[in-house]
Amino acid sequence: MKKNYLGLNVFRALLFLLFIIARPGDLWAQQLTVSGTVKSAAFNLPIPKVKVSAAGQKTSVITDEQGKFTISTSKGSSLTFSLSGFISSKVELNEQKELQIVLFDNPLGPDTTYSTLFGNPQKRKLSVSGASEIYTNELEQTNSRSTAGLLVGRLPGLFGNQASGEPGGDNVTLSLRGASPLVMVDGTPQSFGAINPEQIESITLMKDALSSVMMGNRSSNGILYITTKKGREEVQRISFKVQSGMQQPLKLPNFLNAYNYGVLYNEARTNAGLQPTYSQEALAAYKNNTDPLKYPNVNWYDEVLKKHSTFSRYDLAVSGGGKISRYFVNLDYMDQGGLLKTSDANTYNTNADFRRYGFRTNVSIDLTSILTATVNLSAQIQNGNEPGSTVPTIFSNIMKTPNNAYPVRNADGSYGGNDNYTSNILGQTISSGYRPYTQSEYKADLSLKADLKMVTPGLWARATAAYKSYLLENITRTKTFEVFKMSLNAIGDTTYTRSGPVATAMVNQGGVGSRYRMIYSELAMGYDRDFGAHGINVLFNASNDNVQSGNTLADNYRGIAGRVAYNFEEKYLAELAFGYNGVERYPTNKRYGFFPAFGLGWNLSEEDFLKDVNWLSQLKLRATYGLTGNANAGYFVYNQYYVLGTSYNIANTPTNAQGIAQGASNIPANTLITWEKAKKLNAGVDLGLLDHRLTLKADYFVHNFYDLLQAPGTRSAIFGGTYPSLNIGKIKRSGAEFQLLYQDKAGSVNYFIQPNLTVLKSINVFSDELQPNYEWQKRTGLPVGQPFGYIAEGLFQTNAEAAASSTVVGYSPQAGDIKYRDLNNDGIIDANDVTAIGHQKPLMYYGLTFGFNVKGFDLNALLQGVENRQIWYTGNFVWEFENNGRSQAFVHHLNRWTPENAANATYPRLTIGTNINNQANSSYWLRSGDYFRIKSLEVGYTIPSSLTQKIGLATARVFFNGTNLFTGSDMNALDLDPEVYSGGYPMPRILSAGINVKF
Repeated sequence: MKKNYLGLNVFRALLFLLFIIARPGDLWAQQLTVSGTVKSAAFNLPIPKVKVSAAGQKTSVITDEQGKFTISTSKGSSLTFSLSGFISSKVELNEQKELQIVLFDNPLGPDTTYSTLFGNPQKRKLSVSGASEIYTNELEQTNSRSTAGLLVGRLPGLFGNQASGEPGGDNVTLSLRGASPLVMVDGTPQSFGAINPEQIESITLMKDALSSVMMGNRSSNGILYITTKKGREEVQRISFKVQSGMQQPLKLPNFLNAYNYGVLYNEARTNAGLQPTYSQEALAAYKNNTDPLKYPNVNWYDEVLKKHSTFSRYDLAVSGGGKISRYFVNLDYMDQGGLLKTSDANTYNTNADFRRYGFRTNVSIDLTSILTATVNLSAQIQNGNEPGSTVPTIFSNIMKTPNNAYPVRNADGSYGGNDNYTSNILGQTISSGYRPYTQSEYKADLSLKADLKMVTPGLWARATAAYKSYLLENITRTKTFEVFKMSLNAIGDTTYTRSGPVATAMVNQGGVGSRYRMIYSELAMGYDRDFGAHGINVLFNASNDNVQSGNTLADNYRGIAGRVAYNFEEKYLAELAFGYNGVERYPTNKRYGFFPAFGLGWNLSEEDFLKDVNWLSQLKLRATYGLTGNANAGYFVYNQYYVLGTSYNIANTPTNAQGIAQGASNIPANTLITWEKAKKLNAGVDLGLLDHRLTLKADYFVHNFYDLLQAPGTRSAIFGGTYPSLNIGKIKRSGAEFQLLYQDKAGSVNYFIQPNLTVLKSINVFSDELQPNYEWQKRTGLPVGQPFGYIAEGLFQTNAEAAASSTVVGYSPQAGDIKYRDLNNDGIIDANDVTAIGHQKPLMYYGLTFGFNVKGFDLNALLQGVENRQIWYTGNFVWEFENNGRSQAFVHHLNRWTPENAANATYPRLTIGTNINNQANSSYWLRSGDYFRIKSLEVGYTIPSSLTQKIGLATARVFFNGTNLFTGSDMNALDLDPEVYSGGYPMPRILSAGINVKF
């Protein structure tokens, strides 16, 4: 019989309804819709693409471009916020319906990636190489025209030095572990200049053999690898940034005024047994400024330099895309004003200023389901200018011209001057014409990448072609002007006597200053796949790089390279890479070289005995070793040439017989020339603690360079010509690098601190030198760049002491002169007494970034500096009365030796012109080049979204930025900058404000 379940089913339904009514808080009331915003702790900016997942649910949501999200979950559960490059955050839910989440950067974490040569980015967790990386947000904190200037102090292993502050000429010299790195942009080697930081996605330093060896004969010095931004599959994003401010000189040498100059000049002549030049009447006139035309006291910096100049930047970026195409477009404009004064009388610009116009568009298109095309186009036009006499000439003449040399202008308005000073510095600044120049740079990258998963998953192939062109065009529009010496004749009339050249009209010339062209092509194939616990990554490529600089024949680098990386359970890591390539600058039988490298790694934190250690987030040991190369062959020096030389003589009688010389410059061929090489060892540890709030990356390295090209020291003059450089040099560079990051929050304050330190020691293992007379003269075994000179033992205090001491040949010392140690005790100070001076400590350079944000306010700062740096404190910016007494004297000369100041003097007695004793290279003139600089400081405020969204903006941030705010250095006492210390165009301090809005 069929059973009837209708009554039972009705009963069950009623029971279920009663249960719901009785327990509302456990069912319907538990459902919760949570919204919120996710921002970065470092920069207080919204973070898109953060994955928001609820505990116990399979679904998740992604934050939008404003960092916003909405998700449905239940009360009492938790939400996890995660994105590669950030520390994941977990929030327990109670009654919250609106959340404000802050994520800390995790640049050293195992889930982040870094760029590799020719292949896809690699997870740091699986990497064994010694690489460091930096991202856009950090680069934007420093104001610098050059990309190199943005990096100073931010990455371990990288040292930068800026020797000039001239707009357009303020290039920063970079050294990576003691060598000048190869620069690559989006996978192609190229010349290096300036790239707008808003166009850069990341910059990777490839420092060890494994990370760089695929470049083969260009891998020894490491690689600075720039990756530009790409479009993503997302809604269109528009960012506009405006920044404007001023620049002012950081440090300027302090000259003596005319009165003190005259007093010290008279003293110098008296020291030489000569009569004083300046009378008491003249000194009084200088001091009281009673007759500035006859007795001028001109501060030339005040006359030709402005107190400040302008600085501005404008940047527009648009990015976005869909499933088929993605794009990134950037427009950039920079205007860096010069510090030189100009004249309204000119219809043209005579200032030393600079403007840059930049454009970049990176587009990728899926042509089919397996084929993607990428087109990167960039263009940059840089316009600069300087006075017709050139900036170096103006600053050099300021260093050489005393304040009392001549008046700026005479009574009739003409330029002052005389027979000793036949030009006028103000005239050189505003009346010598002008020199505009244009640098144009264009680059195009095209690549086609095929996903060959139909053959086997993880297989891909790519073809790449790139072209870059650079051209510097100079225009010279110069003219000469006249200077006059004003004087009174016998009857009291004012007369003007011209000195120097006659005024000429403008001369117009033009030409190409330099040119560069690169044509690059590459075929690559890769395979990236996991097989259970096994992971494998294989890459192979063949490339051809044709580079032409100036009018020389092109360098053609051609070869193949490969890499194989393997991991087991992402715990045990192994990697092998090689480069095999050549260039025609070497002999046919020595044209190609093979350069291998390998590395091993161990993720200890993945082991079972460490997995449950709560405070340990990551612990990885890694080591690499390899052979790298450096192409430094010169210009076809293996070919033997013969050219016409000088005529022969018979005895002392000239003849018409023409001689023949070897080589274009009387240098014979080097048919044995080969690669410079380096065997490089790198060992490191990556450590993460406290859920990655504290991370450490430490590396120890030993780089043995050999076969370095050097001129032989053991050569004979009997040869009669110049010896070619030979592959005989050996240098050892070793050291350690440390990068630490700690970040946390205290209440509503999020903060971070990230120091880095590099210790570098460079030793000349072998330098071909003649056997010295004494052991202390040897260069081999000493640090690279070791200073040599006399050992100074203070100043002679009496003439009797000077007369009884060893002396420099041809010089009779007096009290107040520098006393030197006679190392061989022969009574003569000469080349036999030259030895290593100064210290031999390793160079140490460091950086410290730190910051915080709270309630929309943020602060970010960079401090950087160097220790154990030595510089020569010599030349026109140090010594008095150079150029036979016509040059400047400085405030530090006031503390010269005199009988009354003998105990406290910091400078020798004064002399005029060249002093072969006091100006010899010695420990007296070797000074500390250490410095500490507040490189950048930025304070910002992000306007609440509740206000910005009312006017259609996603975010808006206003900020104030300072660059080169403060410098601590021993050079401060001399009013000199520790980088620009020779009296050239000064390093600028830049103060600016701006706003960055996003739509």
